[in-house]
Amino acid sequence: MLTHGINGVPDDLEELGAALRERGYATEFLTLPGHGTTIHDMARNGWEEWLEAVEDAADVALAGEAEADGRPVFLVGHSLGAALTLAAASRRPALGGVVAMCPPVRLAGSLEPAVGTLRRVTPFIPAWGEDIRDLKRRLMTRRGTYHWTPTSSLHSMLQALPGLRLQLPEVTAPSLVITARHDHVVPMRDAREAYELLGAEHKRLLVLERSYHAVARDVERYTVFEQVAGFCDEVASAWPARPSRPETLSEELSA
Repeated sequence: MLTHGINGVPDDLEELGAALRERGYATEFLTLPGHGTTIHDMARNGWEEWLEAVEDAADVALAGEAEADGRPVFLVGHSLGAALTLAAASRRPALGGVVAMCPPVRLAGSLEPAVGTLRRVTPFIPAWGEDIRDLKRRLMTRRGTYHWTPTSSLHSMLQALPGLRLQLPEVTAPSLVITARHDHVVPMRDAREAYELLGAEHKRLLVLERSYHAVARDVERYTVFEQVAGFCDEVASAWPARPSRPETLSEELSA
């Protein structure tokens, strides 16, 4: 199950989904509440509604596979979707694995009170531009996103981050965290903190050296595809048994 970021669309992860399907995985793309409808609809939704949607979809997938042939279920998320994926995984040890790309877990300390004040002044702020290094793809890609972001929705995400940090040690499913050294939206520091706090014994941190925030569509996207598919293959090959020496799988990668 693949989950996009705030003011994003499922198509943001379609190329990654296609790469996974080529490896034999079934993919499902979740559209977060308030996305793909209207900006006013998004303003009525926030962290609680988004997390409920991810958790409900994860539970349906887990139940379906348990009734079928017991194949592992992987949650894959980018940005906000990555944070939601980690939160959902903290209460679902039966998951096969988690892939968190550029997960926000702290951001700038001054951001939450600033947005909190701003939301009392204006309901919307201009959406930030596409943070992607590949200029040609940035100019050619048309995304069905809103031109504005509700301050209430953004504030709800920021308020949830301290609680998310407390949940990370409860994530025991095998985990792959991906970050970009030149990400202008979510600092690399956040992904490193998430990686360190995760309770999973089987965990990896992949640091991309050239990409910006949109790692699944940027200049190192094929590295992302291969690493995500390889991670899923490795976990699936040992399913349902956990690897006998998980400590050997905890490592930091560099691309």
